[in-house]
Amino acid sequence: MATTIPTPAAALGATAGPSAGRVAAHARRGYLKSVDFPIHMMVVWWLIWITLSISPLTDFLKPSWATIAQYLFLIVAFLCGHAFMRWFRPFNCQSAALATRGMQTRTWRVRWALWVCATGCLALLVLSLKLAGAFENSFVEYFIRTRLAFAESSEPTLTGVHALDVLTKVFAYPISYSMVVMLLSIDLVGFRRLFLLCLANILCFAYLWQVNYPFIHLFWFMVFYTLLTAQRRGYFNKKILIGAGLVFVGLIASAANRFGGDVLGGFQRYIVDYHLVGFSFYDHQYLDPNSVLHSPSYGRSSLGFVDHLLEAALKPLQLGYRAASFETGDALEQGVDIGANESMTFNAFGTILFSLYRDFDLPGIFLGGFVYGAAVTYLRYRSANSWRAGALFLMMASAWMVGMMVSPLEEVYFWFTILTVGIFGLVNRGVHWRKPHTPSHALP
Repeated sequence: MATTIPTPAAALGATAGPSAGRVAAHARRGYLKSVDFPIHMMVVWWLIWITLSISPLTDFLKPSWATIAQYLFLIVAFLCGHAFMRWFRPFNCQSAALATRGMQTRTWRVRWALWVCATGCLALLVLSLKLAGAFENSFVEYFIRTRLAFAESSEPTLTGVHALDVLTKVFAYPISYSMVVMLLSIDLVGFRRLFLLCLANILCFAYLWQVNYPFIHLFWFMVFYTLLTAQRRGYFNKKILIGAGLVFVGLIASAANRFGGDVLGGFQRYIVDYHLVGFSFYDHQYLDPNSVLHSPSYGRSSLGFVDHLLEAALKPLQLGYRAASFETGDALEQGVDIGANESMTFNAFGTILFSLYRDFDLPGIFLGGFVYGAAVTYLRYRSANSWRAGALFLMMASAWMVGMMVSPLEEVYFWFTILTVGIFGLVNRGVHWRKPHTPSHALP
């Protein structure tokens, strides 16, 4: 009986399918474990919402193509900064692991500084909650008083002490926020209780002021932390995943409470709409020649908290200096109707693009996007060897994800976190990290 010998082409065809599938699956797994994947995810997240902003799913007026082009220009600039830093590579990016990487968690000086800051913030927030009546009033009563009566007051003070109100915003929340990213950057080594205390501080602040954005930031912290640790270990941290789920449930519950108990309505209004409103609001301001958007701030908008400090320093001189972000807030205090099918009035949704455009127009968008992309890439690659880089990456990555709702550059936490991480770096300085001793005979 004749035997048919397969030709090389036939043999190749018989094995190419499964082999090609294995190669493709291996390539996908390799990409998901790469240091670049979290950065690319940041870009994809923005592209998804930009697409939704011009789809029939939005409740708002669709932004003009000029506005969409500016947002895409920002994405391109971000990717250019990312590509440049990959090419320049002033770092060793062989490992993407999270580790202590230089923070001496067992030294009394570091532990004392961390615990004093956390407990001090807790005392400040509990006192504020007590003075604001949060413990005497029911949840609904406190919500109404905080969100309605306080907003309509001619001299709004939530606690009755203006300085205390300010301290909760410019110290208690930012320092707790900074400590969360620092503790996550060292993989919570020896500080799980302190981490829970910092989470409690952030939740107390959210309840005190009845705001949702702390929940959103916590959610993204846990998402990026889970992703980075999974890349290192090969599996997801179930406790952090459960924590992220609980934060998301809390966010939905808070949104539903504001929408009269309607879960779907609250999700649409305070989750979906909050991601989409920034595009339409920016378009409204861009098309208005009298908008503050067209009043150049020459870099002051992006300085945010630093510009706030400058205003405070110059206030005794009575020069009338006003921080750019405060100027923007004052100008946008009056809401505008941007609903597509019904009246929907919003205000103070500038997005990160608002800050960059107001600084230096279109060149500001490219420069800001380029620097942000380069900085995030540098921090991501350096996070393998530096706890400070890991902390700042978590902050900047999460800030970028919410940057389509409100500009992180103009918020206190952004520059405050950079300053706080630097200060804790000084606290940690002088405590040398000793590598495990390696016998001489074991060296190659």
